Amino acid sequence: MTPRKPLLDALVATLTPTDVLISCLGANARYLPHMTVPCPVFALCDSMGAAIPLALGVALQRPDRHVVALEGDGSLLMSPNVLATVAAAAPPNLTVLLWVNGRYESSGGQALPPVAVDWPGLARAAGLRHVATVGDPAALREALAAARRAGSPAAIVVEIAFDPREAIPPYSERPDEIRARFKI
Repeated sequence: MTPRKPLLDALVATLTPTDVLISCLGANARYLPHMTVPCPVFALCDSMGAAIPLALGVALQRPDRHVVALEGDGSLLMSPNVLATVAAAAPPNLTVLLWVNGRYESSGGQALPPVAVDWPGLARAAGLRHVATVGDPAALREALAAARRAGSPAAIVVEIAFDPREAIPPYSERPDEIRARFKI
């Protein structure tokens, strides 16, 4: 499996100034302030389960923007029903990237409960029609392009490697800095 940073680099390379990026996933929210992202970014570290609902609200209010939500598998386990809400609202401008590594990274890297979750199957069962699974940067770029063309909300399951030694940057943004990066 691919480490996080090359996948984040691939994601950021596909974004345009008219996109919106929302991340409440701890490690991603820590990396994003240190990256040059061409669009508004809302990266609130460790607010587990909040990325998809926030992104849904933005997508519904701003149909002129493509909204990308970064959520983790541990966070989605807290409220998987949000996928059904996304499917029911059906914003064609929303793509959910579910980062899957089987860990609660934000709280120390503890393993998720020892059950096999079929993440693409869960997204489809919730009513999402456009679902893909990727594990490397090239596949992520292709899946993001396809999600933009889908005409319905999309989910991309991003399988990433868990590395307990990963040098994740410290969280560095204050609320006023988050607000400044998120002007849309």
